[in-house]
Amino acid sequence: MRSFFPSIFHKDDPRTALHSRLDNVFDDFAKDWLTTWPNTRAELGVMPAIDVKECAEYVEIKAELPDMEEKDIDVDIRGNYLTISGEKRHEQEKDEKGYHLRERSFGSFQRQIPLGFNIDADQITAKYKKGVLAIHVPKPAELQQDAKKVKVDFHE
Repeated sequence: MRSFFPSIFHKDDPRTALHSRLDNVFDDFAKDWLTTWPNTRAELGVMPAIDVKECAEYVEIKAELPDMEEKDIDVDIRGNYLTISGEKRHEQEKDEKGYHLRERSFGSFQRQIPLGFNIDADQITAKYKKGVLAIHVPKPAELQQDAKKVKVDFHE
């Protein structure tokens, strides 16, 4: 965030510390305000939570995508990036004695995960079960090797 105060103070001036503290207050306020504002993508449940697990031979990515259909989920590979995108749609309607309820929520999302190596799309498997998308990305052979100990000689 941009400072509201001119930087005319010397670094040892007590006003510089006050200047810095006020900058931090405004930064924290803006950050908290933007992340807690109602109707944000996360609040609506549009941005899925993901877990990334790295093992010696593969990387596993799990994304929570409850109540989604196959046609609404896309998994793309570009270079060393895996992208999960889609559109969530939810409709609920109830007609009961004395009231009528109709709710709708929808929104698109995109999560891009850098893997640090080029991905062979033909080797990837993806399964969707009980609201969780699980993607298994094998690592290239040169990255699957176990770590080797290096002997360190200590000379006195």
